[in-house]
Amino acid sequence: MSCDVLVIGSGAGGASVAATLVEAGRDVLMLDEGAHLDAAHAPASVPESFRRMWRGSGILAALGTPPVAYAEGRCVGGGTEINSAIFQRAPDTLLDDWAKRYRIAEFGAAALGPYYDRAAKVVNATPPPPDAGLPTDILRRGGAALGWKVVELDRGTRRCVGTNYCSLGCPTGGKQSMTATQIPDALSGGLRLIADCRAARLRLRGGRVVEVTAQARGADGRRHRVVLRPREVFVCAGAIHSPALLRRSGLTRCVGDTLRLHPTLKATALFDEVLDAHDARLPLTAISEFMPDRRIGGSVTQPGLLAMSLAEDWAERSWLMPEWRRCGQYYTMIRAAGTGTVRPLPLSAEPLVRYALTESDWTQLARGATELARVMFAAGARHVYPSIAGHPGWASPEEVLAQADAPLPRTRTSLMTIHLFSSLPPGERSDGVATDSFGRVSGVENLRIADASQIPEAPGVNPQATVMAMAYRNAEAFLAASGTKTRRTAFRERSAA
Repeated sequence: MSCDVLVIGSGAGGASVAATLVEAGRDVLMLDEGAHLDAAHAPASVPESFRRMWRGSGILAALGTPPVAYAEGRCVGGGTEINSAIFQRAPDTLLDDWAKRYRIAEFGAAALGPYYDRAAKVVNATPPPPDAGLPTDILRRGGAALGWKVVELDRGTRRCVGTNYCSLGCPTGGKQSMTATQIPDALSGGLRLIADCRAARLRLRGGRVVEVTAQARGADGRRHRVVLRPREVFVCAGAIHSPALLRRSGLTRCVGDTLRLHPTLKATALFDEVLDAHDARLPLTAISEFMPDRRIGGSVTQPGLLAMSLAEDWAERSWLMPEWRRCGQYYTMIRAAGTGTVRPLPLSAEPLVRYALTESDWTQLARGATELARVMFAAGARHVYPSIAGHPGWASPEEVLAQADAPLPRTRTSLMTIHLFSSLPPGERSDGVATDSFGRVSGVENLRIADASQIPEAPGVNPQATVMAMAYRNAEAFLAASGTKTRRTAFRERSAA
């Protein structure tokens, strides 16, 4: 098969690139390794969602002490299908700092502002309703009691009815993921999409990608070899699989050497009142008092997910399961300084991922655990149990303060993340960057990146908005360099004239 532009990956980055290029009249072909599931065929249970929508059925980890469990979408729409649709812009100070430190041209808060605005409009980013539910109110009242700053979290939704299945596959279409917004629009404009098709390798010659080999699952259920010959390629497979694909193809300069993430420590809080968190919207507020270094927020709580958390220390915590209607799950998330690596493995679809926290990261996590427990007790919790095997939990705020900021037991602390980035950073520095300022891979004329791997460092907030903004920017830069303008850009120029 041939095409003008091949887009590998259909998450926030790939869908934004495809929408921009289709709008400009380009012939775009998109591949995604996962299935194309619409709201009508959304999974009906946690196990089914993990099997059909999550890479590795939700069981993946970056190796280290301790391993950090991470989650990625493996379906058309990518991570936007399994995230909470929270829309946050990276702090202006960080954007401006990255522009200087990495020498990224036309970057920073002012330059990215219009692209953030476009992303917000696409997903209909709006504040939560005032009656978001008791799980949300817990963070509000805990923050207020401590005098800590609380922010309302904008989300990309339309006519959300609060099923609390955001991370498991929205069954109503209310969550404005990429399969509810940009992908159907691009398909209407001429996008060709091949689902269940995994890009295996890029073949290069003379400083260009001349061929891409892939494996597609046919109607007979068997894998078939597909050969694609695009003029241009955008790799948008995410912070893990974009560098893995480049390395499998012989591109190694600063590729997959600087993976960053948001290490997250969860806790289960038991209240006297019935929360019924499974039947309410996920918590739509966050404690921002310590941002961008640390943030406290709430997780989706379903009985199955609660059981998975309690299983970390089932012998001591199984008694909480019958109390599940009075339990909520919350977390502390840090903007870590640690980095990791991504390396492909022979005969394996999943690469080897390693990640190491720094001493300052561990200090931040200990502080975050103390702050999280304090918020829960300030909101009326009876017990708080962090995701630390063998930890007896806290039964009072006094116990929390007595152990404030105590070092965490590193081999018994369970960390996870759903935010990964920075494995292919952009910029014009002579070292430490994998692409130019607009995502073009060093030494390859027709290969560009547009996904979370381009975010230079951990942003301290949910990354989807930044992924979309940077993808729009990279796509428009490509069109400008190729002599093509999007209708949106042309309209802006006519308006200015």
